[in-house]
Amino acid sequence: MKKLLDANIIVRYLVSDDKIKAHQFTKLLKEANHTFLLTDVSVAEIVWLLESYYRISRINIVDKIHALLAIEAVVANKEVLSRALEYYKGYSVDYIDAYLVSYAQNEGQLEIISYDRDFDKLPQTKRVEP
Repeated sequence: MKKLLDANIIVRYLVSDDKIKAHQFTKLLKEANHTFLLTDVSVAEIVWLLESYYRISRINIVDKIHALLAIEAVVANKEVLSRALEYYKGYSVDYIDAYLVSYAQNEGQLEIISYDRDFDKLPQTKRVEP
């Protein structure tokens, strides 16, 4: 059975600020008959919460989400998300900008139309202004 994961469940799991809730999700992850769907939007929300509310460093955020993506039962856009996380960690850009570049690369090097010059920091990125 497929189950869609909400960001608040993942955050409880990643930060373990509520041990009971973190344990309940850990137990659910170990059940072999489930597939867990993690959307790109949920990952963006998770990054935002971990960074802004919990004040977790980029490196730790990336490590935590990479560990989540490594779980076999978690189904996600893993290639795009993993590359976005690496850009977010390595290039001092917002996660959303890193994600957009990763998405564009996955779609065959789309031009990114933006006034945001942070895109210019990222590899293999073509930013144009309208």
